[in-house]
Amino acid sequence: MAAAARAIAYPAPRSASRWIIARPVDLALVIGSALAGYAYLLLYTAGGVPISLLWWFWSVGFDGTHIFGTASRTFFDSESRARNPRLLFGSLLFFFSLGPAMVLAGAKGYLALLVGVWAYYHVMRQHYGFMVLYKVKNRDLGRLDNQLDRLFLGAMLVFPPFHRFFIHHPEELGLHFSFARAEGPLWVLIALIAALYLARQVVRFRAGEAADVPKYLLLAAVIPLHWLTFAYMSWQAAVPTVTIVHNLQYHALIWFHNRNRYAAEGGGARHGRIPSAVSRSLLAYAAAALLFSALYRVPGFELGKVSDLAFGFFCGFGLTHYYLDSRIWRVRHDPGLREALQLA
Repeated sequence: MAAAARAIAYPAPRSASRWIIARPVDLALVIGSALAGYAYLLLYTAGGVPISLLWWFWSVGFDGTHIFGTASRTFFDSESRARNPRLLFGSLLFFFSLGPAMVLAGAKGYLALLVGVWAYYHVMRQHYGFMVLYKVKNRDLGRLDNQLDRLFLGAMLVFPPFHRFFIHHPEELGLHFSFARAEGPLWVLIALIAALYLARQVVRFRAGEAADVPKYLLLAAVIPLHWLTFAYMSWQAAVPTVTIVHNLQYHALIWFHNRNRYAAEGGGARHGRIPSAVSRSLLAYAAAALLFSALYRVPGFELGKVSDLAFGFFCGFGLTHYYLDSRIWRVRHDPGLREALQLA
């Protein structure tokens, strides 16, 4: 999704902030989606709600449904299938074969690690993508600021899980080594990055530069959530806590894209019945997404408990999504995507 945020020319900046979809939607679902993560954090740590219950609610209700969002504009879109058959069906074949192949090779643990690391990177890239979209919208495109924004967000999202799993609790990932000796230097590095970033913002403020308010709100929403999550939660609880934010953001963007691309007259003939139908009604979109999610998440979980091969096969849904999502949001060479996201 981050590829959707490549530089697009805009007119001179205005005093008012510019939003990706609309101010209320962005505040509720792009930035405010972090509240769902904080709710999960509180329900688990203070409310004592079993993680199994939180996991199922997230898995079927939000995570599986956001994969339907990707499918709605790829496999269910007849125009997309005709334009990108090698990308779509090649990735489908490769990733649904990769999991069983790794299981047969005795690498189930490495498969789980691959899915987990790629999933977290996927979440990070989406936050980065939304940040850059706000930067583009608000003409916040200075070279130094672009570099500092990328460095700051990356460091602040990478350090919390690294600190937990590779320094203090490697046993939670089944690891038999740690980087404990690097903890001190890493804290110094994080402090320096934070100080440098803060100093740059002070310089910009004193110079009278317009504040990119949506960008700052996004950073203020997601960064503390990741630090708190990995301070108090093991990976089993951390996964739905940080990912539900990503899911809500993704649904907002997909709905915005699909409404603009498929809801017009003739959309069904050009793109297929499913994209056209689910882009006209939010209820239809939610119902189709929940059905899609339940049809593979429930049997996938049950079969995965009794068969490692089934576990490997059902990993293909997530892996295919991660890969396709890195390819389908590239607006630079896709005028239709720029138009659907109202970036043209």
